[in-house]
Amino acid sequence: MSFQLLTGESIPLADGEFLRIALHRYMLVFYAVIVGFIFVANATPARDAVPLELRLLGYGSSVLVGVGVLFLSVAASRRITRRRTGTEIIPFPLTLALTVICSVLFGEALTPRLYGDPMAPIGQILLKLGFYVVTVEVAAAVAMYILLPRILSHLRGRPYRSLSDLIPKPEVAAPTPTLHLAGHKVRPASLIRLEVDGDLVRIITTDGTRIAQGPLGPLVDSLPEDLGIMVHRADWVARAAVVGTTRIGRSRALRLRNGDVVRVASSRDGVVAEWLRQNGLV
Repeated sequence: MSFQLLTGESIPLADGEFLRIALHRYMLVFYAVIVGFIFVANATPARDAVPLELRLLGYGSSVLVGVGVLFLSVAASRRITRRRTGTEIIPFPLTLALTVICSVLFGEALTPRLYGDPMAPIGQILLKLGFYVVTVEVAAAVAMYILLPRILSHLRGRPYRSLSDLIPKPEVAAPTPTLHLAGHKVRPASLIRLEVDGDLVRIITTDGTRIAQGPLGPLVDSLPEDLGIMVHRADWVARAAVVGTTRIGRSRALRLRNGDVVRVASSRDGVVAEWLRQNGLV
């Protein structure tokens, strides 16, 4: 799963990590700051005359509605992007804008009932929407820059000094020699998977399928370590061939660019899940 920032960078997250980030104590403080900002932005003599607890109820309810919409929109965007691209993506700027819009509209609908004020004209509501969307987007971008490395340092137990430490470094294209697998010359970029077939091993590439004598272990040992991973004792898959994940019964499975679906052995599930996260494939 990838968390896409306002600046365009994407940060890989593990399953359930977004929820833990959103409910982290640093983010709870951030939500409280937003409530305080709403207090300041709505300060007028008439509104200041409303009892403090009533204003807290109204502004706090708006923020809670916004957080709820954020969770729902994140879940929806993950499902949509998984169906379209094979990878779960959280487009944070878009989901945040939807969150702010719903929060503001809820607050405007609540105003006549809670404070006795008349409903604001459409033009004024649109101006308020524009103001809050821009302000919260900028504030969230700053908050993510400052807080996200610290939050993930706590959650993952490893130090991140800045946001750049969370963004996967682009791989430097280096000339890679042709691989020699059991007498076959194979381009590393063309590899999709190695599959045991009885006493033989099928070397599946974008250029076709070759047959080699088993066992699988020595063939895998001859490959560069970062080229792929063993997902099952009878299956090795190339990192560049993975386009998404799915489930076969209770087991995780990888979807490959040639249409194959490879089941992950239960004994390898934890290792493969971490490998997928580190490579930004979930």
